[in-house]
This record gives sequence, C-alpha cells and structure tokens, in this order.
Amino acid sequence: MVLFLMANQLLAITDTSESNYALTAKEMVLSGNWVSPQIYGHFWYDKPVFYYWELAASFAVFGFNEFAARFPSAVMGTLSVLLTYWFARRVYDRHIGMAAAVIYMTSFEGWFLSKAVITDGTLFLFQSAVVAFFYLGYTENRRWYWFCYVFAALAVLTKGPVGLALPGLSALLFLALKRDWKELFHVHLLAGLALFLLLAGSWYGTMYVLHGRDFLLNFFGVHNFLRATVSEHPAQNVWYYYILIFFAGFAPWSFTWPYALWKYRQSRTWSVTKGDNCVLFLAVYGAVVFLFFSLVATKYTTYTYPMVFSLSILTALMYRHWHISFTRAAWAAGVVYSLLALFVVPPIMLQHSGKEIARELEHLPTDRAIICYYDDYRTSAVFYSGKTIYMAVPKDELASMEPGQLNWNAKNVMPMIAIEDALSQMDHIVIVDDKRDNTAVTDYYAAHALVPDDVSLPDDIDIYSVVIPADGGQSTI
Repeated sequence: MVLFLMANQLLAITDTSESNYALTAKEMVLSGNWVSPQIYGHFWYDKPVFYYWELAASFAVFGFNEFAARFPSAVMGTLSVLLTYWFARRVYDRHIGMAAAVIYMTSFEGWFLSKAVITDGTLFLFQSAVVAFFYLGYTENRRWYWFCYVFAALAVLTKGPVGLALPGLSALLFLALKRDWKELFHVHLLAGLALFLLLAGSWYGTMYVLHGRDFLLNFFGVHNFLRATVSEHPAQNVWYYYILIFFAGFAPWSFTWPYALWKYRQSRTWSVTKGDNCVLFLAVYGAVVFLFFSLVATKYTTYTYPMVFSLSILTALMYRHWHISFTRAAWAAGVVYSLLALFVVPPIMLQHSGKEIARELEHLPTDRAIICYYDDYRTSAVFYSGKTIYMAVPKDELASMEPGQLNWNAKNVMPMIAIEDALSQMDHIVIVDDKRDNTAVTDYYAAHALVPDDVSLPDDIDIYSVVIPADGGQSTI
C-alpha cells in the first residue's frame, strides 16, 4: 500500500486516458448523476460505470486532486497482491504465495497500473478473482463457483463483455483439455447466470431505458465492436506488439524467462508436474488473454495486463528450486520504484498533462474569452481549470469530426469550434503546440495586425491571448 500510494500527489493527471476518467468522475460528483457517466456535459459511453463510482467516491472524500484520483487503483492493486498471495498459498504453500505476490507487485506493470487513473487495476482484480474461484470451485468446493458469477458481474461493470468472456472461455478450454464436460452440470449455470444478470444487467438495462439507441451504438458498437475490428492506432497493429509488452510490462521478471526455460530444457526437469491442474488452467488463461488481444485490431499497452496474474504464479513455481530471495527482490524493487515515483516520473507526467496550462489560465482574464486548443486537445486542462475549452479545427474539417456514427468520431465529445470563428471573437485565448502546424493561427494575427501575448510552457506549448478590456481600451496582453 505504501509503494502504490507513494508520491501519488506529485503525479499530474495525464492525457489522453487518465484525464477522461478523472473529468468524467468529477462531473459525476458535481452533477449528482451517479448512473449515467458524462463528460463535457454530454453522456459518455466509453466504459461501464463501476470504475467511475470508485473515482467519484474518492473525489467526494479527498477532493479533486491527484491523490484522490490515484487512490482507487492503489487500493485495487493492494487487494490484487493479497488475492495472488491467498490463492497461490491455498493451492500450493506459503512460500509460493509470498513469491507470487512479490513478483506481481514488483513487476513494472503491476506497480505502474496500481497508480494509474484507468480501469485496468480494477479489472485485473475482478478477472483474477473469477479465475481463482473457478479453480477452487473445480478442485475444492463447488460453492466457490458462486463467487465467479459475482466477480464476473463486477468485471463486466468495469470494462464490458470482456470481463466475462476471457475467464469464461479459459474455463471452457480447461474443461475441454481435461475432458470433463460433465462439470458444467455442477457450476450452478442457470442460477449463476441469473445472479450475474441481476448484478451486471441492472445497470445496462437502466442505461438502455434512459438512452436507448445512443447507448447501444456507442458502447457496444463503437467501444466494443469497432475497437475489435478497426484499429484505433494502426501503427500498433502488428503481430509482435504484445511480445514487446510482455518484456516491458512484466519486467524485470520477463527477462529471466528465456534463460529459465532454456535451463529447464537442458536439464529436462521442470519445477511443475505434468498433472498440475492449476498450472494448466493458469497457462490456458494467460494464453487466452494474449491471443485474444493479439487478434483484436485495436491494441493498447494495458490490454494483456490480466495475464500477469498467471505469469506471477507460474514464475514463482518456475523458481521454486532456485532459492531466490524474494524478500530482497521486494526491497530492491521498492527502493527503485520509490525513487522513480519521487524524482523521475513526476516531470514526465507533467509534460503529458494540461496542469500547467490550467495554472496559466488562472492568471488570464477568461470570463468573456473563448478558450480553445488548436490541432491538439488536453482534457486534463479542463479537469484542473474547470473552464470550458473548445477544440478548434479548420472550418472545412469541422463537419467531418462530428460524432454520431459507427466510427472513432464518437470520442470527439468535447466542445468544438472552427478556428476561424474562434479567432474572429473579440476576446479569445488559443493554446497551440509548437510542434504542430499553426499557420492558420499565425497568419490570422499577421493579417489583422494583432500581437498576442505568447506564454511559453514546457513541452512546446504556447498560449496566445487577445482580450479587449471592458472599457474599450487597447488589447491587454
């Protein structure tokens, strides 16, 4: 908990993902609407509601700040460490449980996503619980199966159908490999699905009643079907993408796998027995997660994070005869991650945030001014400033960016304005990125003999302001 909470108050909310979650939860608190997530005053169907509930509750207690935004992930990350320890100890022994927990918490992805303002830490806990309780139901007592349906419902309320699909498919493949289909008659299938639908379906049903086709089109159409079939980031849609993510996300432990596998191959001895059902099930689950997201068109660095549950326990089993001091590894990782959190990560995250833009806007006369980004947008500036900030684009491109169809324009829910209209306003503030083409802005100022104030911020961000005083005097800059 100390590791996952350390320096969180120093880590600015970043764009693009963190800021969307933070602003949505902030608006949930301010509006009092805890059923329908909304952002920029518009209903927002990117993700289900559970993680927004976590964030909103944290904001309600701690205020709208970085610590509050990162607190839910720290709690879920800590619970995931405990779940990993408890499950591995129950199936094997205390040594394996401790080793698996240490490996998970000291993996780079386990540490980083337990501080990030995104859904993946919560999804990891719930999906891992489904996997754990299914195996305990299969090997110990079938009453554990009831917990599978509860946590599957929570996973679906966190990120959608994938929360049920991946653990469910893994369980079916495991039973197929065991040739034990008769177990399906003992998993409380009908009653369990009824419980699942009661817990998860209540929110989905309410959203359909409130928002109808708009909810179906955006949530299931854009953020599930389109995400699976059309790459949002085509450059990342390569077959080896998640191999690279494995080595980066599961570091430092991932880099020991090639040597360990080679060593076991040479000695022809394995630290796990052929008849170990838990190893089989964990391997199936890890493979299902990896292959499923490798086939999905849109790829993100965090998508395969759930397989770290399997990797942590399998790694602990693989090293059980190597007498590695996992306590020393934990302390070493704790020192490294603490130094990163205190001194290295804060300035990097600040560069990818609109926090300093929001601070600068506090010193500008913005009451009557149109504030806009040109050719870029940082939602985090809206979160920090509480001001309406438009996304400005050339007038001839504005219509093509409007949401409403089955395409990625559905994410353009921020207020938009033509840059020509924004510049023609008597009072305007334009935020630009020097690395981008800003000729539309600079040409306008040159043509109208305007000399705007140019406030330079880190990461090549400039703020141009032209504001006419209320008494009609000269422009203030």
